[in-house]
Amino acid sequence: MESTLETRIKPKSAKRWSLDLEWMKGRRVRNRVVRALLVLLLADVAFIFLLPILRLISTSFMDIMDLYDPTVYWLPRRWAWENYTRAYQALQYWHAFKNTIFVAGGAAVLQTISCAIAGYGFARFKFPGRDKLFLLVLFALIVPPHAIIVQLFIMVSELKWLGTYYPFLIPAAFGMGLRGALFIFIYRQFFKGLPWELEDAAMIDGAGPFRIFFEVMLPLAQPVIVVVFLFSLVWNWNNSLEPTIYLNKPEQFFLPQRLSIVESALETFQLRGMWGTGTIMAATLLVILPLIVLYIFTQRYFVTSIERTGLID
Repeated sequence: MESTLETRIKPKSAKRWSLDLEWMKGRRVRNRVVRALLVLLLADVAFIFLLPILRLISTSFMDIMDLYDPTVYWLPRRWAWENYTRAYQALQYWHAFKNTIFVAGGAAVLQTISCAIAGYGFARFKFPGRDKLFLLVLFALIVPPHAIIVQLFIMVSELKWLGTYYPFLIPAAFGMGLRGALFIFIYRQFFKGLPWELEDAAMIDGAGPFRIFFEVMLPLAQPVIVVVFLFSLVWNWNNSLEPTIYLNKPEQFFLPQRLSIVESALETFQLRGMWGTGTIMAATLLVILPLIVLYIFTQRYFVTSIERTGLID
C-alpha cells in the first residue's frame, strides 16, 4: 500500500517542483528585463541633463581655431587653459564668491530656522485666523516676484536698503525671502504628520512650547532641514533678478551678476564676439562649480531627506 502511495505522490511533487522552478526562472528573467529597461531609461534621462554641462566643459577649453573648425566637436586640439585665467580675472572670482557665500548662505540659514518656526506654529497651534493666514502664505507662493518687483523696489527704497544686503537677509530672517512660503508649507506638512503623543509626553515632563520645539520636534525634522537648506542655498545662489535691481555697485555683485558683465570685461583682453566664447563658457562653469561640488558631497543625504519628507510621493 505504501509503495502505491509513493508512486502516486512522487510524480506529482516532482512535476510541481519543476513548474515552480520554471516560474522562478521566468520571474528572474522578467526582473532582469525590467531592470535593464529602467537602467536604459535612467541613462537616457541622465544624458539629456548632462549633455549641456558636458558641452559647456568642452567649449570652455577651446580657442577660436577650435570653435571655427567643424571637425572639432568634443575634444579641442589645444587645451586653452588661459580661458579660465581670463574668466577668473573678469569675474573677480574670489571677491564675488565671498559676497555670494555671505548672502546666499546667510539667507539659507535664516530661512531654514525662521520657516521651521512658522511651519511649526501653523501645524501644531490653534489660534484665530490660522487657516486664513496660511492661505495668504500660499498666495505669496503662487505670485511670481516679477509681478510685484516695482512695489518691492519702492518699499526697499523707502527703507533705504538700496545698495545693501538687507533686502536678502531681513526677509529671510522673518520666514519669507526667496521661496519662503514654500519652505513654510514643507515644514507645516512635516510637523502636521508627527504624533501628538510626543508633545503630550514632553508637557507632562514640564517642557514648554519652546523646549518642545527645539528639543523634541526640531531633531525629528532633520530630513526637512536638509531639503530646505539646500533648496534655499541653490535658489539664493542663482537669484539674478533682485540683486540686479537692489545693488548698484559692481563690487557688491554676486557671481551670477558678475557673469552678466564678463563680456564687457573681456574687452580689456581685446576679446569680442566669438573670440570670447571659450572664456564665457569657462566663467559660466566657475559660477556653477560650487553648486556641483556641493551636490556631489550632499547627494546621498539630499535624496534620503526627500524620500523621508515625502516630497516625491
